[in-house]
Amino acid sequence: MISIHTVPPFDITNPAEAVEALPYLLGHQPDGPGGEVFIVVCDTDERRALFSRRATVPLAGADPNTAAGDLIHFALSKLEEMGGGPAGVVIFVFPSQAGPDDRTSALGRHSAFAKTLGRCAEQHGLAVLANLCVTPTHWWFYGHSDAPTLPAGTPVHGPQNPGPITMDAIAKGLPTPPSAAEIIAAITPASGADADKCKAALLKAAQSRAAREAAHGKAVEEARFRATLDRLLRDGGDGTPLSDLKPVECAELILGLRDRHTRDVAAEYIEPTELARARELWSLLARRCVSDRTALAAAPLTLAGITAAASGDLMAARIALQRARAVDRAYVLADLLLQMLAQDGSISGFLEIVRAERAERRPRA
Repeated sequence: MISIHTVPPFDITNPAEAVEALPYLLGHQPDGPGGEVFIVVCDTDERRALFSRRATVPLAGADPNTAAGDLIHFALSKLEEMGGGPAGVVIFVFPSQAGPDDRTSALGRHSAFAKTLGRCAEQHGLAVLANLCVTPTHWWFYGHSDAPTLPAGTPVHGPQNPGPITMDAIAKGLPTPPSAAEIIAAITPASGADADKCKAALLKAAQSRAAREAAHGKAVEEARFRATLDRLLRDGGDGTPLSDLKPVECAELILGLRDRHTRDVAAEYIEPTELARARELWSLLARRCVSDRTALAAAPLTLAGITAAASGDLMAARIALQRARAVDRAYVLADLLLQMLAQDGSISGFLEIVRAERAERRPRA
């Protein structure tokens, strides 16, 4: 039986309330693409949540023991740092959204991993307070004889279907956590006919860029790139609606961001008068990158993550940086920023460096 106190301050007494509290514990609605596991480690004597951890569910065919062992060993190490004591874990598995949202499909997708994780926790002395499968609309128990009998599972309470936790959050004035699906949609590259237009624009921009560099040199092309960014972003930009940028104009910016130096220059637009517009621009460029499999998307996704973090939207920052790392595993900056978010909960140290470099590189007249 679950009986824990959490931060934000909720009293959770059953699995349904634990699922309803998830958006507040995660920082966003659990409506993303899934394929993740989220554990909450609790002090079972004082009935309070101690810390949490999220990870990617291992791919089909991979050994579930390795991923399960890594998560539980992290939990045990953290507990030891905190002085030990009786502890339990609540396990939430978010199935990948590759199939229908029904009991058989959702439960089956990661059942082996969920059960392995539960066994691993118990073998190391952690009580399994609940082991749950959660989709955006329903939830189920893993491996319990009293699993819900409804074919669609138990409905998830939330903003459109409020239960006691949601009502408590409203009473406490807590904002509704954002939708992960909406965050992802804002930075998802084009597909279908739109992708064909973006691909054509990138080809045209690449040809034009090569011709300009051949005629005038790379330094002149970099200066042209910086001037365009200044016009669009510096001190709020010139007011041009970013949505009016032509595909070839977006393509030229995307290609310009391939260079590390120009990407670092682009990261400098983080002052209050620039931040919202810069965030809009990087998200727009990420959507114009043809597909989320192209390495071209890594730079605008990373910049979208930087501006989101600078705005205080850490959830959006993590999503953008994770997608940047997914499209280019060798993209070091995205990986470093994710590590900073995991360790410090901010990228303030990185932003200080960026501001210092901007002051040195482009002092105001």
